[in-house]
Amino acid sequence: MFDVSVLPAFLLAVMVILVTPGPDMAFMIATGINQGRGAAVRGAFGVTTAMTVWVVIAATGLGVALTQLPSALDAIRLAGAAYLLVLAVTTWAHAGEEIAEARTGAHVFRRGFLVNITNPKIALFFVAFLPQFLGTASERPFAQILMLGLLLQLTGLVVDLAIGSAAGLFRDAVLGRRKVRLALDGAAGTVYGALAVLLVLGVARE
Repeated sequence: MFDVSVLPAFLLAVMVILVTPGPDMAFMIATGINQGRGAAVRGAFGVTTAMTVWVVIAATGLGVALTQLPSALDAIRLAGAAYLLVLAVTTWAHAGEEIAEARTGAHVFRRGFLVNITNPKIALFFVAFLPQFLGTASERPFAQILMLGLLLQLTGLVVDLAIGSAAGLFRDAVLGRRKVRLALDGAAGTVYGALAVLLVLGVARE
């Protein structure tokens, strides 16, 4: 039913994906710095929840269909770029502000969900890379993809919580210095904007 022989290579690939800078990591760092550890935790669960959608897409074979539609992948990239640009503008607009509780609840969870669901790196991993780890379960891939997807979710949640919490601790250390908060928030907004530009340029080159 499951081919566990692929797990070492799969987990190595997962760690490479998770620690490579991208929209999810930028979101976790920025959330921890902008709004603290509590918000980072909510954001991490939002990111993980969105991965459930990608697991279902991959397990039901819809991912294979997406690989045959380059325009669909381009649409995901452009949607991700648009949302990152929104985050950039919002972050710049609130740069230097104190942590606002009104912005650390369901709103942060939704942000995490949207960042991941429009993250082309995660989309490509699930629809193009994950099927390479089917092993002997290639004839009945549903259970194998489901298992691998859940492993990716759990590993991703641990990594996101660690990154967001570390950023939140750093925020706590400089919480009383508005100039430092202003610089950190400005840097976070710039990273969002730069990632948005890179996504658009990637679509244009193709």
